[in-house]
Amino acid sequence: MFLDQELKNIQEAKNRLAICGDLRRSMVHIEVQGAWRGVCRTLSNLTLGLALTEQILNFLRERKDYRR
Repeated sequence: MFLDQELKNIQEAKNRLAICGDLRRSMVHIEVQGAWRGVCRTLSNLTLGLALTEQILNFLRERKDYRR
């Protein structure tokens, strides 16, 4: 009787631990996805910023050449 109850308690604890592990894996997966999206967003913004800078520099060069 005592061993049956102890076995049941161990199985319940094992099931709870498995659920916690699954939740932890899911949480880590979501965090990695969020971090990756942040990196992609940063790279996209950087690309747009560099393109804008290039356009401004070209405009200034053309303006400088036009004045000569």
